[in-house]
Amino acid sequence: MHLPLVIYLCARYRLSPLLAVLGITSAYLSCQFSNWMGIAAFAATDSQIAYYLARIATTLAVFAVLLHWAGDIGPRLAIKSTTELGILLILPLVYYVFDYATNVYTTLFHSGSVVTVEFLAFALCAFYLMFLAVYLREYEEKETAERERWMLETRDSAAIKELEAWRQSGRELSILRHDMRHFLRGLAALIEEGHTDEALDRIDELCEAGDRTAVRRFCANETVNIALSSFNSDINRNGITANLRAAVPETIHVGDADLFSVLSNALENAITAASTAPQGKRFVNFDLRLENGQLLLLVSNTFDRAPRMVDGMPVAGHTGHGFGTKSIKLAVERMNGNCQFRINGDRFELRAVM
Repeated sequence: MHLPLVIYLCARYRLSPLLAVLGITSAYLSCQFSNWMGIAAFAATDSQIAYYLARIATTLAVFAVLLHWAGDIGPRLAIKSTTELGILLILPLVYYVFDYATNVYTTLFHSGSVVTVEFLAFALCAFYLMFLAVYLREYEEKETAERERWMLETRDSAAIKELEAWRQSGRELSILRHDMRHFLRGLAALIEEGHTDEALDRIDELCEAGDRTAVRRFCANETVNIALSSFNSDINRNGITANLRAAVPETIHVGDADLFSVLSNALENAITAASTAPQGKRFVNFDLRLENGQLLLLVSNTFDRAPRMVDGMPVAGHTGHGFGTKSIKLAVERMNGNCQFRINGDRFELRAVM
């Protein structure tokens, strides 16, 4: 009846064959409790009636326990991968096959053969070691994925804080410019009193703050202007020729935090890669525009060594790198868009639609 039951479960409930076999072999394994209790009752009373009564009572008790403690396992298993189901199926399937081969269709188990008795222990230990090896590999992969997710969230939080810091600096600079008359009067008072060093320090602080928080106007959108302006010093310091173009209105349909995350990560990656190229071949091109209600982004840069591509994503050559592109992909997906990374001749390109 077990094979027809597998076919029925797969056809009626659209279960995977692995899940159906796992359920039936696990149920078969659970039935051994009632078998043991029945054998014990028969040995004590030498009565077939006691044997079956003990089996029925034990089966009902096991069913009640499983229904209470394991009722949610089925839906949770239904979303597991084939590899995970295969891991869980190993032990109950080995016992199922062994029991039928040596106890149901033959009498090998009761014959006293050493080979038969030893084989079960060997098979269970061998398959348990296989289970551990596969399980540990799956566990390590999940740990790596969880660690990457945490690092991506950290990068997003940092991007949001950086955006707010630039906005705060811009507000402070606007206030300072508004109060420039009072600032100049204060400088004049310091000079009249002979505190020229203090006056010069204040002038230097003003110039430094102005350079640090200066936001160039590339378009009408504040977030785009901040993202592009924040990398001006990096571009100049690394001798990169940058062509930055943006045509974005003041108000758009995407969130500031996600947009800033995409733009800052894209520019950081492009500048880092272009900085490794030989002098005179360090180029970064950036083009962002709004067309037909969608933001279109193209970022291209030169490089010294082409990155390795796996499944359309660049793979970092060093531990701790490669999170920028993953952050871009996640942020673009949060904006219901899509992105593409590719190598085009001597340029690495990011194309995104948001």
